[in-house]
Amino acid sequence: MADFSALQAQLPQVLAKRSHKMSRFFTVEELDLKFSNGTQMTYERLGGGNGAVMAVPFDGKYFLMSSEYACGFERYELGFVKGKIDKGESPEQALARELGEELGYGFRHCVKLRDEMTVAPGMLSLRMHCFLCTDLYKHRLDSGDEPEPIALVKVTPDEAKDLIFAKDSPLTESRAIACLALSLRALDFI
Repeated sequence: MADFSALQAQLPQVLAKRSHKMSRFFTVEELDLKFSNGTQMTYERLGGGNGAVMAVPFDGKYFLMSSEYACGFERYELGFVKGKIDKGESPEQALARELGEELGYGFRHCVKLRDEMTVAPGMLSLRMHCFLCTDLYKHRLDSGDEPEPIALVKVTPDEAKDLIFAKDSPLTESRAIACLALSLRALDFI
């Protein structure tokens, strides 16, 4: 059995914390740290706000994926509905809002796939809540902050497996890959 005791190591002492730069979406924070061996370093991180959600909608036959412009790579990316949790919102409320805004669907049932997922935790303090959404129905909300309609891509469970495991898969975002794999397992497809 794996020994995870290293995760219980003494945390570095935070000597100082400052907001360095702010944009509409991100705050760059600097943390002056002192480690247990006496080494002092300044780390930077992007603040993650209230967290985010990702919806993996499944209509009983297809996973409903999206094709959305990704500014980081200047291309359209295959993925799932995702978005930030607004102040005062629960993850489930944000999930319902994002699914209605981005794909025009609601759900009657959702299952949390993981208590928490992180992305680049060495420099980003974002908690992602991932859900499998089933018993879907049409429920269009205003487009929220989307600059254009998001294209819907329907994928069968067998096609989903190929998206996860094929070396040249068009699905490249790690959170979407992980959530799709967890969804296939939750639905007993793997």
